[in-house]
Amino acid sequence: MEYLWLILAGIAAFFVAWNNGSNNAANAIGTVVGAGALSLRRALIVAAVFDFLGAIIFGQFVSRTIMKGIVSIELISSYMTVVKGMIAALLATGIWVLISSWLRIPMSISEGIVGGVVGFGLAIGGSLIRWGTVAIIVTAWVVLPAFSALVALALYFVYERMFKSVKLLPYVVISSMFIMVFSTIFLLMVKTMKLKDILYVLTVSVGAGIVSVLFMAAYIYGYVRRKVSIDERRELIRLLLIVAAAAMAFSHGANDVANSAGPLSAVIVAISYGYIPRVVEISFTALAFAALGIAIGIVSWGHRVVETIGERITTLTYSSAFTAQLAASLSVLILTRLGLPVSTTIAIVGSVAGVGLARGIKAVNLRVLGRIFLAWFVAFPAVAAMAVMIYYLLTPI
Repeated sequence: MEYLWLILAGIAAFFVAWNNGSNNAANAIGTVVGAGALSLRRALIVAAVFDFLGAIIFGQFVSRTIMKGIVSIELISSYMTVVKGMIAALLATGIWVLISSWLRIPMSISEGIVGGVVGFGLAIGGSLIRWGTVAIIVTAWVVLPAFSALVALALYFVYERMFKSVKLLPYVVISSMFIMVFSTIFLLMVKTMKLKDILYVLTVSVGAGIVSVLFMAAYIYGYVRRKVSIDERRELIRLLLIVAAAAMAFSHGANDVANSAGPLSAVIVAISYGYIPRVVEISFTALAFAALGIAIGIVSWGHRVVETIGERITTLTYSSAFTAQLAASLSVLILTRLGLPVSTTIAIVGSVAGVGLARGIKAVNLRVLGRIFLAWFVAFPAVAAMAVMIYYLLTPI
């Protein structure tokens, strides 16, 4: 019977991961497709590959928060209570995100799964919910779109000026490449504030940044500048935008794989031990399984929400799309490394709105933004309520 519960948990986790990929693919490639830098098909492949890599390499950080940081599951006497509760949280999240994708609304999967886990906590009385952690997470959700918009607004004015200089543009592209690769590796690798650890991570991050710069420089001077027929300025910004999209996909995988892998790991641990130990590690099998689900979701139905991010909030050019992508990626990476299940959806919507506001309030479709924010506002309590109902339905089994 326990194996049947494990299979059900796997199905529920894959359901959430698939929905995660299909809805949140837009976070990484919506700007790329909206600006016309890549075809939808190619953009989906880029998102799937880098999302999978980010999930496998760095997904364990936020997964721990989802698994044990919201509800103190180690204090629950019956391990089957944990199993049923996590399955309820997964199913509730998957249903909500599926509805959102059908309506073409970019949905925060992190918001859904946190709501689902809180709903499970409420179903068993509420005393084991770590409300302090929940308050911090919710605060991060509120702060993130504004923070991301402000970062995008600041970067927009900086990059718009630099992108206008054809002479300086190759150096701007190369330096931006270094910043993206360095910040991604550094923020995801650094684990402690010890000097020894920081120096090690710094060395790896700088090395990765230098390697990426060499490849980009070789491509620019070996290919782009030999093609007389292409607009060099436009091509260089396009390259930068594609790299920014890949970095965002990598960040999304690192953060959002937790939405499936965290609850699934809790179920695996509960069934394996018959109780929840105080110190546990995230199952690599759960990470890989969830990462695969996200990648399949991106490729199979990822086109559904891309238009909303890429075209309906504001009109994007190569340069503004890059600025939005970079701002969102940096915002997510910082909060991800703090262990917070923040939303790449919230970040990219905020940054896209930010570059739109840089051109004036009329450049932003406020009706679309209002619809998105309303869906976000309703998501947390709605998923929590669904999780409570599903838990009660599973309890007699």
